Amino acid sequence: MAALAAVLLIAAASSASAVCPPKVTIDSVTYGGTGCNRQNTNYVFSPDFSTVTFIFGGMVATTDGGLANTRKFCQLSFALKYPKGWIFTLGKATGRGFAAIGKHSLGVYESSYYFSGQTGTCTISRKFYGPQSKSFEATDNFLTMVWSQCNGVPNLNIKTVS
Repeated sequence: MAALAAVLLIAAASSASAVCPPKVTIDSVTYGGTGCNRQNTNYVFSPDFSTVTFIFGGMVATTDGGLANTRKFCQLSFALKYPKGWIFTLGKATGRGFAAIGKHSLGVYESSYYFSGQTGTCTISRKFYGPQSKSFEATDNFLTMVWSQCNGVPNLNIKTVS
């Protein structure tokens, strides 16, 4: 299964007060894994730094290349920027790719989302049964809350697997 994934993130900040919530932005990103490296991965931030789109050129899982090639992953970590005292949730995440699955085979696309030091993991998971050869899009909404910790803001972490 080949996957070119675009990961779109970040939601609205929320608070009990009636004050207009601040904007959550992405300060920086780091990534690594068997499906992504500096040579085959590109990303671009939206002009307001609230969304980032990734293209993974190495996220190609196949049964043709031995056991090591049957599963590829990329671990992403996003440093977020928002004021202390606010809570927010990851609103929506979308993964896009291409699945070329042979007869009697199964391909799986999965992305897990969690915040450093906080409990709760949200997962997008889609199964593709062969034979098929087509583009796909998987979008899910999330309700997991994250909050600013004393003198710190937890990173958003995403692990995408194909």
